[in-house]
Amino acid sequence: MLGPLPKFYRVVVALAAVLLFVGGGAWAAFMLPYPILVSAGASVGLGIGAVCAYLLVHQFHASPQPHRARHRRLD
Repeated sequence: MLGPLPKFYRVVVALAAVLLFVGGGAWAAFMLPYPILVSAGASVGLGIGAVCAYLLVHQFHASPQPHRARHRRLD
C-alpha cells in the first residue's frame, strides 16, 4: 500500500502502527465503565494493529521478474 520501502522503514511503519493500535485499544477499554478490561483492549488493539501493519507494508502486486525466453527447435 505504501509502495516499495527499504526494510528499515517497513519495520518502523509496522512498529508504529502496532503501538498506535495497542495504545488506542487500551485507551478505549480504559474509557469503558469497567477499566479492568484494559488488557483485553490492548490485545484487541494488538491484533488489529498487526493486520493493519501487514496491509500497510505488504506488496500485493509482485514486481515482474525477468524471465529468460526458451526457444524450442522445430525440426
